[in-house]
Amino acid sequence: MKFAIVDHALVDLNGHHYEYDGALAAAARARGLAVTVLSNRAYGGPTHEFEILPWFGQGYYDLTSGGRARRLAYRLLSALPAALAKPLQDGVRLLWNQRHRHRNTADDSFGRDFLAACERLDLGAGDHALIHTIGVDELDALAETLNGTDRAWPRIHLQLVRRIEEFGAGRPRERRPAAVLARLMAGPAGRCIRLYSDTAELADAYADLTGHPVGVLPIAFRHDLILAAVAAAPVRPPGAPITIGYLGNARLEKGFQHLPDLVEQLIGRFGWAGKVRFHFQSPFNIPKGEPGIGIARTRLGAFPADLVTLEDRVLTTEQYYRMLAGIDVLVLPYDGARYDIRSSGILVQARVAGTPMVAPEGSWIARQAPAPAGEAFRGPHDLAAALDRLLQRYDAARTAAAADALVWQAEQSPARYLDRLLTENA
Repeated sequence: MKFAIVDHALVDLNGHHYEYDGALAAAARARGLAVTVLSNRAYGGPTHEFEILPWFGQGYYDLTSGGRARRLAYRLLSALPAALAKPLQDGVRLLWNQRHRHRNTADDSFGRDFLAACERLDLGAGDHALIHTIGVDELDALAETLNGTDRAWPRIHLQLVRRIEEFGAGRPRERRPAAVLARLMAGPAGRCIRLYSDTAELADAYADLTGHPVGVLPIAFRHDLILAAVAAAPVRPPGAPITIGYLGNARLEKGFQHLPDLVEQLIGRFGWAGKVRFHFQSPFNIPKGEPGIGIARTRLGAFPADLVTLEDRVLTTEQYYRMLAGIDVLVLPYDGARYDIRSSGILVQARVAGTPMVAPEGSWIARQAPAPAGEAFRGPHDLAAALDRLLQRYDAARTAAAADALVWQAEQSPARYLDRLLTENA
């Protein structure tokens, strides 16, 4: 049996894609499956851990973000303060999405590339193809190909992990998720397609939208690498500063712009000077960063090096997990409205590692890390206060997070992912 992992967003080590693909590839190999990861043609990362076939001509961000033109506009906006640039950024997004009124889906290569991959790997009815990162444009192009090609398709697993509203903004009705998914599922290949998400809330939303069952998959990473990093991490000496960390790209929706104020307030108004230090990952997700992000990173860089350490490079998997293992408290200053029912891979990694955290109130993230292991903040104004509340009970939070880690290691494993993907849909 062959198992193809389609990841047209995999270009390098930026983000979680390489680690996610590696976890699933290892789990599939352990079951005796022949595994191939189909990446973007521009892929330039490691190739020694699992088979990677550079294949797709269009990446996720080429289709959903407007490629070079829109990224150039964002770059020009990045020098402006976030409060001024954000409305302009939203306007650029809506203007870009108007192109869908005149766009010919057949011009997108995603569907044609998927068909070519099935032919190249000889994927048939007894095989599986997983597309774990997909937007409405790729779905549109996929429907065009699947509905217009007569062949024996593999079982196609589509994972939908973005909020429906994010997919639909500014598009004409026939290009929105409901219409596109209806065309996809009603076509001749619809019987080969299974839909999933990674939170129960998102799965329910897509089930209501499509009228089809939507399964819930775990969020899979290589737990052995996480736990090895935790075991090798030096023990924090008594009385040493508590390390507060931020992981992932420096992005607006992830609240990176709030970190300078968090540092100032925690060591000032809340009196934690000398008792805490900060270690923040901060690579840009687009050149020069999103609006206001560059300003925030400059502010953070002005703090003393023994107080704030910035990791502005893209880390290897091992470097990333070593950084996670060295963090005592993780802050997830995310936009609660954007992450109300969306998942977070970073949260799962931290829960597996047994790390206490601060997350936005009312979000799926906060619901996965309740007190005492976690603390919720009500908005950017409450972020430092929420972190202070958790630090006041740090020992109890750490003990609770370590106990919870055993549950997360069992439930969010790559093996369990494959169980649900392959066994429950046999």
